[in-house]
Amino acid sequence: MLIPQIQSITQHDRTTFSLSEGAEVSLYTAEEQKRLEELATLIFPNRPIRTSTGKAAAGYSLHAGGGNPVIDEPKKARALQHREGYYLKLSGDSAVLHASHAAGLFYGLQTLRQLLDSHEAVPETEIADWPHLEFRCANYDFRLLYPKFEKLIEYIETMASFKYNALLIEYEDKLPFKKHEHLRHDRFAFTDEQLQLLQETAKRNFIEIIPLQQTFGHLEYVLKHDAHKALKESREAIGELCPSNPGSLELATGLIDEMIAAHPDSRYLHLGCDEVWCLCLCDRCRKSFADSRPEAFITYVNKLIDFTAARGKIPIIWHDMLASCTNDELSRLDHRAVVMIWRYDGKNIEETVADFTNRCRAQGISVLGGPSIRAWDRTDDQPHPVAENRIRNIEQWTRAANRLKLPGAVATNWGTVFGMGVPYGIFETTWFLMGYAADKFWNAESDSRDYLSRFLSIFHGIEPADVLEKIGNHDPADYYEWIGKFVDQVTKNRDIAEHIRLIKLHETAVSKSRTLHKYYYRSTLFDNESERISLDLKHKATRRLLNQVRPELETNLKHFMPDEMVDHFMKSRFYLHDWLEENLYQKAPFARETDW
Repeated sequence: MLIPQIQSITQHDRTTFSLSEGAEVSLYTAEEQKRLEELATLIFPNRPIRTSTGKAAAGYSLHAGGGNPVIDEPKKARALQHREGYYLKLSGDSAVLHASHAAGLFYGLQTLRQLLDSHEAVPETEIADWPHLEFRCANYDFRLLYPKFEKLIEYIETMASFKYNALLIEYEDKLPFKKHEHLRHDRFAFTDEQLQLLQETAKRNFIEIIPLQQTFGHLEYVLKHDAHKALKESREAIGELCPSNPGSLELATGLIDEMIAAHPDSRYLHLGCDEVWCLCLCDRCRKSFADSRPEAFITYVNKLIDFTAARGKIPIIWHDMLASCTNDELSRLDHRAVVMIWRYDGKNIEETVADFTNRCRAQGISVLGGPSIRAWDRTDDQPHPVAENRIRNIEQWTRAANRLKLPGAVATNWGTVFGMGVPYGIFETTWFLMGYAADKFWNAESDSRDYLSRFLSIFHGIEPADVLEKIGNHDPADYYEWIGKFVDQVTKNRDIAEHIRLIKLHETAVSKSRTLHKYYYRSTLFDNESERISLDLKHKATRRLLNQVRPELETNLKHFMPDEMVDHFMKSRFYLHDWLEENLYQKAPFARETDW
């Protein structure tokens, strides 16, 4: 039971691995790696970790217990060809782990930890493992709601256990701006110390932070301020800069400078530049760019790329505004940028991605992939991802990335449609799909049929046999339908399972509410006792369920988010129903019980 599923494993139940009481654990590293020692200590508690560091050490390795198990040298060599590959052998009373780089040993330790946590008796095991994708990126979206800070730190550890090695972060007004202090959220912006701890935690877990600073569109949180309103392309472009206004570039480069100063160790800076829908609406842009939207976009973005590259960072931009460009127009994009292709549906992704990827590569432009584990699927207040849509998207992207030999992909995990929108469900509802994407990013050939069992075992501590007994043959997409029914058996992350149970109840209540106000029109057409009783019964059923789930949901949310964010989320789910109750249903011609 492992996530992600590994490339090659051989197990023999005839013998098991078990360290003797006095067994030693030795760690050999080519250079000092405190995080490796910390992780080894977590895996082997109450045992001293003897470390040897220096060029005399041949790569990175760990040896626990006695004896020298037989090593399959060809398997080991194959795994160690990869920077993040590792070779692990558990036999009798000894464990041996080898890697050519620190990251490989780190991921081997993560696998060893999962094996020991998920088995009472670990069978004799030999593993040769490495990732399919070099770049495996998770996503924090801080635009509306996000977990308590201590949980953000804890969750980086979980991402590392799933072998993610990068984290794309969109801060918006949560960045502790200095020069643009007026953009900093007055309550929820991170402190300098928190931002530093976030980056240090990621680094200790071999995760590279990629900050995302919007520089063209999606700047609603900036352009709402009077000081910047004049930079909008038009009055209706509430989040888009005018590329022909010199002040736009001055503002954008100032934001870039602040982000770079806050992330001195980050190699990349994501500049956004997606969904700039209002190009060439103003007279100055039409004149400056000959009314050409591609010309306006590429001219302005090239200035951002040049500014960013000159400061030693690799700029990334989203692809969508370039997708319709001709090859000639695409050739004018500054080739120092990496283009990240985002496609969130599940239809012909390989075909469409291949065409644009090949066009970029013909121009010398590097490409990364962008599937999504949470995005718009059905409504703007989806309480959890629509699993079947997200799974289909991830699987198609994995095949495309593998066949096109893309270096990597980011599992985008958006918390809202846009910065002034309604929040989706809370971050914790996405762990199931974060694990699924990690599974595919690491091993494109992983068997999806048993993923639900693996996730329930590793993340929730539920025995696979209990799952099969209750639901028989199951599909990974069943998770959100079933986890609430397993709450009493959950031994890990129970608060998350309970939250999903509650939001499913909320979904049912909302569905009843929609039925109620759809039927309300009948009161204007048919004024009789039967109609009033029918409406009254529907109203009572709706309010009963809403009133039941409300306090439980609010209490549960306080496990995850600060109180003010809990209030924001609760209002987003109940405001409409409260308004309808006060302004419509309390004035409705219902038949009260005293009438019948």
